[in-house]
Amino acid sequence: MLLTRAREDYHFKPLNEHVQVYQRPFRIVQDVLIGASPQAQTALKDMTSITIKGVLNYQACDDKVCFTPQTVPLTWTVSLRQLDRERAKP
Repeated sequence: MLLTRAREDYHFKPLNEHVQVYQRPFRIVQDVLIGASPQAQTALKDMTSITIKGVLNYQACDDKVCFTPQTVPLTWTVSLRQLDRERAKP
């Protein structure tokens, strides 16, 4: 997983702790690879999309309190196309 912004050191005064935080908008990037093996091609042959499920765990804080950690379910549906064997020979 890749976060596109740098973390910042933040001094949380109520507990006198330094923590790494993201204070501005950021993007989380995760590469997904679908195998091109003969077995994968057979399994995906008649599929037009695939659903990827995951969860995001995070904890929001402000300058006075850190809120209860949260878990958010995530789902992406990705369209699939057959491999182009004319231009990309195995």
